[in-house]
Amino acid sequence: MFNFSGSEIFFLLIVGLVVLGPEKLPPVLRKMGQLYGQFKRMTGDAQSEFRGAFAEPIRDMQKAANEYKTVFTDASKQVEGEYVQTTAVFKNAAVQEQRETAIEPVFIPYEAAPSTAEELSLEPTIIEYDIKEGQ
Repeated sequence: MFNFSGSEIFFLLIVGLVVLGPEKLPPVLRKMGQLYGQFKRMTGDAQSEFRGAFAEPIRDMQKAANEYKTVFTDASKQVEGEYVQTTAVFKNAAVQEQRETAIEPVFIPYEAAPSTAEELSLEPTIIEYDIKEGQ
């Protein structure tokens, strides 16, 4: 409880011997041991009473928590199963749709590529037309 190491206890005994003297130190240590024993018994009794008083409500809460966990786990598995089935239906429908609306490739003849820089120009050109009257 106090977490004293051996060297700390030894140091405290030396200090007690210097302060109290060799005649008074043994009765003081005996009395401190008795007080520590009483303290340990009281805290042990309090802990056991506390555990006894709260054991049943804690068990009830654990039982309820386990029931909720089971319900949520089952619901999660059910939702996951539905998701898998729905995904499979949509994938099958998409595959069927692709088969039904498949477009056959069409051959488009290749046109000769422009060969001069003038034909490659992106600047607008003005085209003039001669319009003859009477025709």
